[in-house]
Parts: sequence; structure tokens; C-alpha cells
Amino acid sequence: MPLLSIVIPTRNRIPYAISAIQSILEISDPRLELVVQDNSESRALEAWIQINIRDSRLRYSYYGRPLSFVDNFNAAVKSASGEYLCLIGDDDGVNPEIMKAAEWVQRESIDSLSVRTKVNFIWPDAGIPATIFTKVTGGVLSIFNFRGNIIDTDGEKEMRAFVRDGGINYLSHNLPKLYHGLVHRGCLETIKKTTGAYFGGLSPDIFASLAIACVAKRMVMTDYPLTLPGACGVSASIIEGVHKRNSKRLEDAPHFRDRGEYYWSELVPRIYSVETIWADSAAAAFHAMGRDDLVRQLNLPKLAAYCIWANRGVAQPVMRDLFRAMRILRKNIAIGTIQFAWRYLLLIKGLGVKFVNRAWNRFLMIIGMRVICRIDGLENMVEASHALTRFLTENGYSFSDCELSREMKDSRVSNSELVNARRCERKNGRKS
Repeated sequence: MPLLSIVIPTRNRIPYAISAIQSILEISDPRLELVVQDNSESRALEAWIQINIRDSRLRYSYYGRPLSFVDNFNAAVKSASGEYLCLIGDDDGVNPEIMKAAEWVQRESIDSLSVRTKVNFIWPDAGIPATIFTKVTGGVLSIFNFRGNIIDTDGEKEMRAFVRDGGINYLSHNLPKLYHGLVHRGCLETIKKTTGAYFGGLSPDIFASLAIACVAKRMVMTDYPLTLPGACGVSASIIEGVHKRNSKRLEDAPHFRDRGEYYWSELVPRIYSVETIWADSAAAAFHAMGRDDLVRQLNLPKLAAYCIWANRGVAQPVMRDLFRAMRILRKNIAIGTIQFAWRYLLLIKGLGVKFVNRAWNRFLMIIGMRVICRIDGLENMVEASHALTRFLTENGYSFSDCELSREMKDSRVSNSELVNARRCERKNGRKS
């Protein structure tokens, strides 16, 4: 059995998938398995692999009939055989040290290692607009300040905080991750046994995160850059977050493509937005895992306030659906309206603060207090992963120091001087 399976579902993004495959297979460790589940309209990726790849660690599958996001993810994980799994996008990459992390979680019997990413790669075609503070040329690797800590997390506590937050701000909670994280295969098999599939809902990463939180016993999180998220011109984060090209009609959501009949939670506003897709997928995960108690605790007024604040022209349908959901849960509509108004007022009041914070963060990036390294002119994920490895090596960073930091913390011994000494030793060794 491989120690780690890196799993990539892909569809019609051949150049990015090729670069991801090349970059990952450069990792020479025989305990690595790369699983590529291809649902493209053509077999161009398969043809490229047949000509260019002679590596038995690659498990490639092609399925020609159109699949939904969730079905493609389910097929990808089904093909993996590793003890631990890490799911990434076809425009993403990994730090080769991810194998050291897999060794460590296996040795420590950890179910989930979540990575709070402090690095990203903007592909040259992403078209990120320049601002008054930054000039973006494309092909940019940005490495943000990270501490390299490994902290324990409490799945139950984080799930309850997430529903109190209205099912939004998913990334601000210390939830487990299969997408850009490491998860023990046993957790995924338990989820499949319970729900009938590894993934459900409309957002596979949200569904998996909350389902894993329901079953995992030992969960930790680190901000050390073990994975390398990418953003290309056809990424959902670019289309929806930067270019704002998505429709608000729920029927237009790409998540429904090839999905067939789907039950949308009666508690979530029927509009297409990041917030509602997350909240609905969360409700689907909790329901599938037998945690309807958490569905009923979803902060509906806060969800509605944030939906209206973040999306134009949706106030009427969102308020209509809020009142309907309050009636379903037999909650006082008058109190819910007051809670909504208060949340919305806080969001409006926070606009000025948010602008100042964004401006301040941009300024800190310029002077190097947020972004500690920015590398321009990179063409693909192979070059980006090389650049990340080179930066970490030249500056003496290592996942081994994260392990040491945790061990010293557990033994109540100050570790900063020892970690810094080890880093200096590595840097001095290279200079000599």
C-alpha cells in the first residue's frame, strides 16, 4: 500500500493537469501514488500520458460520460490506494516535503493534517487586475509569513463555531481538510459506509471537511506550505471572485452540471453564491452524517445578512427564504429579523474598517511584512514548485522543524533557539 495518494480530479484543463502531473512525479519517493481522474471531453491528456509518462506510480483513469464535480471526486478517491490521501486541483501542486508530513502523521497515528496554506501561484493567464498597491504580471509565486506550527484541533468545537457563523467563512475555522490536507483512508471509508459515498452536497471539499470532522479522532493543523494552491484563468476562484462573472440564479450554478436531481436545503437561500453553496453543502454533510442537530443550529440571520451584503440584487429572495426557514424551524421571525438587521448593520459599519485593513495589508505586502517572497515570471506548476522548494531550502525551512517544534512544546521546553540553530546549520552547510 502506498503511504500517500495525491488525488487530482480534472476536466478539460489539459495544460494545467500536465504540469501538475510532471511536478508531482518529480518526487522520487516510491511510497507516493498519483491518481488522476479525467472527465475531459477529449482523450488528449490520456494520449499525452501514454507518450510521455513511464511511471508505475501514476494511476490514470478516463471516464468519457460527463460527471458532476462530486461524482468526479468520488471516482478519483475510489481509485486511490494510499494509507493517506491528499486531494488537490489540476492547477495546484505540492511541496515534496509532503512525504515527510505523511511519515509523521502515520507515526503519530493522526487522522487528519489540515494545511492552512501560506503560499499561492497565480498562473500567467489568470488576468488578476493591478491595483494602486500591487502590479500583477501573472506567473507569480507568493509566499506569505508562516510560523511552521502544528496545533491540535477539536472537530466538534470547530463545527459548532462554523454553524454559529452561519455556515460561511469556512476557511477561518480550524476544520480538517482533504482538499489541501492529509486524511487517513479509514476516515473516508467510514464516511462512505455511513453515507454511501465519499462526497455529497455540491462542494466536495466542504462536504468532506465536515464529514471528516464528524469521524476523525486526532486532528492537527499547520501553516507550513506542504501544498501549493494555483489559480488559473478558468479557476472558479478567478471567475467568481475576481472577474465576478457568475450568475446569481441557482439554476446557473456549475455545481449542478450533470448532477441530475438534487435536494437543496430548505434552510438555505435559493441563490447561487459562494456563501449559499458552502451552507448547503454543510447542511448536506451534517444530514448525511446524522448530525441534524448542527443543521438546526445554523445561524440563518447571519447567513442571510452576509448573502445580501456580498451579492447585489438578492435582498428580496434572500429575505423571503430567511422567513420561510425560520418558520420551518419554528423560530420567532421578529427576533430573527432583529438579528438579521444587527448583523447587516455590523457588516455595513465594517466596510470602512475592511477597506483600511485591506489597504494596510497591501502596504505590509509591499514592504515584505506579509509576503516574505514573491517570484515573478514563472510559466507553470513545475517552475512554481521548484521555486518554492528552492526558497525553503535556501532559507533553512523544513517540515522537520515543525515536528521538532511540536515535540518540544509537548515536553514544555523552549524550542525557538533550537529550531533556529538547526536552520542556521543547514544554511551554513550549503554555503560551505
